[in-house]
Amino acid sequence: MAAFTKLEDSPMFRKQMYSLEQMSDELQSRCQKLHKGCKNFMFALDEAFSGDVSFADSLEEFGAGQDDPISVAIGGPVMSKFVTAFRELGTYKELLRSQVEHMLSERLMQFMTVDLQNVKDSRKRLDKAALGYDQAREKFVSVKKGTRTDVELEEDLENSKSTFEKCRFNLVNSVANIEAKKKYEFLESISAVMDAHMRYFKQGYELLKQLEPFIHQVLTYAQQTKEMASKEQENLETRIQEFRTSAELANLRPSSQTDTSTSGDGIHVVGVNSYKKIEALMQSSSNGQVQIIKQGYLLKRSSNSKGEWKRKFFVLDSHGTLYYYSNKLDKQQQGSILQQSASKLIFPNQRIRYEGDESTLGYHTINLLTSTLKLDSEQKDLRFCFRIISPMKTYTLQAENKGDQMDWTEKITGVIASLLHAPYPRQLLTENNGSESSLSIDEKQEDYDKVFRILREIPGNEICADCDASEPEWGSLNLGILICIECSGVHRNLGVHISKVRSVRLDLKVWEPVILELFHDLGNNFCNSIWEGSSQSKDESNEGVIIEKPKPSDTLSTKEKYIQAKYIEKLFIAKEPDSPVTIFDAIKSNDTKLLYRLIVSKSANPNERFYESDQESHNSQSEPSSWQFDPLTCQIILTSGQQEGCMDGCAPLHFACDLGAVKMVEMLLLFGAKIDIQDFHGRTPLHHCVFKKNDLLAKYLLRRGAQASIKDGGNLTAFERRMEIGAITDEELLILFAG
Repeated sequence: MAAFTKLEDSPMFRKQMYSLEQMSDELQSRCQKLHKGCKNFMFALDEAFSGDVSFADSLEEFGAGQDDPISVAIGGPVMSKFVTAFRELGTYKELLRSQVEHMLSERLMQFMTVDLQNVKDSRKRLDKAALGYDQAREKFVSVKKGTRTDVELEEDLENSKSTFEKCRFNLVNSVANIEAKKKYEFLESISAVMDAHMRYFKQGYELLKQLEPFIHQVLTYAQQTKEMASKEQENLETRIQEFRTSAELANLRPSSQTDTSTSGDGIHVVGVNSYKKIEALMQSSSNGQVQIIKQGYLLKRSSNSKGEWKRKFFVLDSHGTLYYYSNKLDKQQQGSILQQSASKLIFPNQRIRYEGDESTLGYHTINLLTSTLKLDSEQKDLRFCFRIISPMKTYTLQAENKGDQMDWTEKITGVIASLLHAPYPRQLLTENNGSESSLSIDEKQEDYDKVFRILREIPGNEICADCDASEPEWGSLNLGILICIECSGVHRNLGVHISKVRSVRLDLKVWEPVILELFHDLGNNFCNSIWEGSSQSKDESNEGVIIEKPKPSDTLSTKEKYIQAKYIEKLFIAKEPDSPVTIFDAIKSNDTKLLYRLIVSKSANPNERFYESDQESHNSQSEPSSWQFDPLTCQIILTSGQQEGCMDGCAPLHFACDLGAVKMVEMLLLFGAKIDIQDFHGRTPLHHCVFKKNDLLAKYLLRRGAQASIKDGGNLTAFERRMEIGAITDEELLILFAG
């Protein structure tokens, strides 16, 4: 090397070696400081990467990764691009950190622990060899001439010298290696780190350069939205001021100006002018958008024994509907509203019907068509009270002042008068849509989890009826089974005549109490005992291949093949011995399972006719079109004195209605029974309900789509037959017949 002009061991050589070793020690001290700074830099990059990821995650949780109303309002979908950009920038930082670690930190550690340490180790070995060489030399020169050990001492001296020279040159090589590496090692590492930085900033620049147009668009949109929000805020303040002014003027209006009067019995009477105004408003909006006639808060007295007064928000609209909203929502209900709003849009004029504890802002409707209004209350000492009296219930309400009381009573009475004079009461339709069944034994199940829990507690319903998958969330209404989502898709392809599929969690309105009772009677275990009575079957179309029940992990095609074989081809139904039991016997015994077994395994016809063997005069009429004998002139009915005395030509649905068996009626309808089928006397199942005075079942059939206009053999509809029995006191039944 150029640094060592002479390699002989001399004071000059030793001085040069000492100087180079000192430089190595200084270099090691500097390397340690640089390595410490490098570690701190890497730690900062790692923290920056974690910060970027944490910020991106928090931004996503804030709204960028959600589709709920709050996220949409704060620009969540727009922020999703920024979240992706932050994560990408974070990966660039992590890449830079790994490059710094590999190109600088690891190479520095290698230089200190290997190269510099080798210089120290070589120096130690040289010092040890020099000491041995000095001792051998002293022994050799101290021996007198003629001594017999001269040869051994000389040999020892030569070996010590050789070891010393070897260690000396090893140190020379170690120092020379340091001198060579320090000229390029650090420049190369630092340059590589700078190159990594350049690529890091370049990647970030290119990423943000692509986002630049989008960022500018978002900033422009934000500025425009800010300006619009300012205008809306100003408009809101103006509206608030106008509203407060109008409210104060309304309070100052003397009650004497109201066009109202009271009859002798306390019933409120509206003036002609007010009535004409309200009627004109209702007629103008009959085919258009609903308009609010009056809305505001009133105190309503509870119908319970305590008689508590609660503040409710009442609305009277131009369709003649008076309804009031519940005041308060707990946090759980508010969260449910937000969750539902994310999946559907609720328009301003839509109202959500109140259904018990449903987690929505529901409302109660008061039928004004059959109501009267009185300006008083049961407690005579209370001011500003009035009552709305309907055949079903009395509502005692209290206004905040006399003017508000008069205004409410005037408008409500005007609406009642308009409804009574209208050619067809529109309110009858709007009030019936979505009304809950009066056949329910318990309250209607509003809570999704409650319905799900009821269905899942039925034996066998914890797994799919077709593939044993756990926690099925779909049901087949007519088959009475719960199935998984994958099998539900196959069931849909079978057609509704085979399987009527509904979601347990999404189609809540379908799961009425009567459906839940049907499922409780059936369940996966019982239904599969029929559909899978034979454990396995051979597929004759596929060379006798045995079809086995699929597992949850099997392919969709395997499940589809099995389900088609099970429900369409009925390959797994075990053959049952012949039995004289008929579908009519099952209905008479009100045996749900027997009826299901007969329809499935015996292919019993839900529209089968019943003929009495001794009624030859009836049987002579073979065509249903000619079965129009007046039931009131039938000798069999006259003799027995009961309508059910003659059941000739009746279908199973007629028998179910005669017995008042709601579950039987529902099962027959699910399996394709004709709801308007006529018997020998032209009577529909609805006629049978009327003759039996079963108003509850009559309402059920009407809600299921029964035609009230069909006439029997006596040329009378079910409604006319019902009026012959007596006046209809059930308001809902009257509305359904009118619909």
